[in-house]
Amino acid sequence: MTPSDLNEMDEDISLQAADWCMRLHDDNCSPAVRQDFQRWLQRDSRHAFEYAKMLEIWDLSGQLPDEPETAKKLLTGHGVAPERKREI
Repeated sequence: MTPSDLNEMDEDISLQAADWCMRLHDDNCSPAVRQDFQRWLQRDSRHAFEYAKMLEIWDLSGQLPDEPETAKKLLTGHGVAPERKREI
């Protein structure tokens, strides 16, 4: 397996973890979906690690401002004034 194959596999697991995060946070998440999630976690040790990372991102995103433009600026750094160097 090449490094590029591993990167693609890791990216796929990250996307799956993001999908699970959204599904499990849905108010209408069924017990069957939660059981599927538990099976997914047990299939590969990397799944739990990636899901934990997604939960951190999910929690941080709740702290972003409601205004999309402000949130975009904070996430991308666009439109934010550069730090000034302090002179001594």
